[in-house]
Amino acid sequence: MRYPTALAGLGAEQDATAWWSAATAALRRIVRPGEPVAGIAVTSQGPTMVPVDAAGTPLAPALTWADRRATAESADLAAALPPGRNGTDPYFGTAKLLWWSRRGALTDAHAVLCANAFVVRRLTGMDSLDESTASFFTGWDSGFADPVRAAGVPVELLGDAVTCTTVVGTVTADAAAATGLPAGTPVAAGAIDAVGAALEAGLLTPGDGVAEMTGFSTVSLRPVPRGTHVPGMIHVRHCVPGTDLLLTAQVSTGALVDWVARVTGYDAADVLDAEVPAERPGRLALLPSLLGERTPVWDPGARGAIVGLDLDVTAGDLLLAAYEGTALALRADLAAVDAVLGAGGPLAALGGGARSRHWPQVKADVLGREVRVPVAGHGAAHGAALLAGVATGVWPDFAAVAPTGRRTATTFAPDPDRHAAYGERLGAVQALRDHLAGPTGLTDILRRTAAPRPPRRTR
Repeated sequence: MRYPTALAGLGAEQDATAWWSAATAALRRIVRPGEPVAGIAVTSQGPTMVPVDAAGTPLAPALTWADRRATAESADLAAALPPGRNGTDPYFGTAKLLWWSRRGALTDAHAVLCANAFVVRRLTGMDSLDESTASFFTGWDSGFADPVRAAGVPVELLGDAVTCTTVVGTVTADAAAATGLPAGTPVAAGAIDAVGAALEAGLLTPGDGVAEMTGFSTVSLRPVPRGTHVPGMIHVRHCVPGTDLLLTAQVSTGALVDWVARVTGYDAADVLDAEVPAERPGRLALLPSLLGERTPVWDPGARGAIVGLDLDVTAGDLLLAAYEGTALALRADLAAVDAVLGAGGPLAALGGGARSRHWPQVKADVLGREVRVPVAGHGAAHGAALLAGVATGVWPDFAAVAPTGRRTATTFAPDPDRHAAYGERLGAVQALRDHLAGPTGLTDILRRTAAPRPPRRTR
């Protein structure tokens, strides 16, 4: 499900009520009257959050994870806080909270709810914060110590975090009428979407493998012992005791693919996917940073580029370049993790990107490792169902659900010749990114000299 996002400069906002509208529409399609429901859990994008009043009504548009306007707040936090496993980039929730607070947006707030917690609130009337989402707030893993509060961050609006499987309430009569769910159905706190994806892929404990989840963005997931630190990467509390998830993250991979389809006149990317040429590597090089970048460069101002254009380039060539550019960025991310933790093995491909006829093969060729698409194919929603089942006792623990994520529908094997050719490109593409960045780079010159344009909405 996609929601309109208002984009303006480094800003990226959504209407939180659209999440609830989407949830109710989906539930009314799948819940059958009289059919028992053991439990509900909600997974979501993040860190995406919205301030609400005591009735749970939004007081401002939600700031999505892609909103990077809190650059000054990020710098102030970096100066005030001791180094932690996750940094202070505006991507993380703590800088966003401070940004809102300094602009008076939280004066009347009863709570700040993350995206999954907003839906949980609509279902149960209860505020909540799960541990996986809480770990996206700089300073949470040290208990929001005095320096965070001294910096003026109103962390009390988040409330206390609970485990992902904690039942925080039950479906109210009003929510039952809106969704078709039976009133009284238990609702667990839920998790960030990366945790749901890890459950779908059967990634429960260290050594279980590596996965990538592609929707608007791409995140790679690797379970590691709790407390593991790999500089420049994202560290998330897993729902499995004693385990964290180590994440790499690109900002706009699926969004880039949709953009290519839109500007070339195709109704949808899956239609254009059929036009991708069989000859690989393609004739173009593409930097995929259309909305800034996260790991490992952490540059909100990074922007994309296409090199090699000529009059013979087709829409299919552009889409192949998007597949290749995002796969090369993933290769750089995974190489940085593997250098610290050792090789991660085959890659499970999850989310909408795994449905492409060509993208998983491009990833296999670029990475030089097998890419496996699981049977389930429902992404984080599959993991949410498993969370709900463990929370309500349908399964005794997460070990009991692991086999559901380890069945493979399709395997894409790497082509050695293509892998070698992509290897030649990797260093040059990274050098191009570095050349365009910085205060004297072309990206900044374009930003300073371009005529202003009004905010726009994208899907």
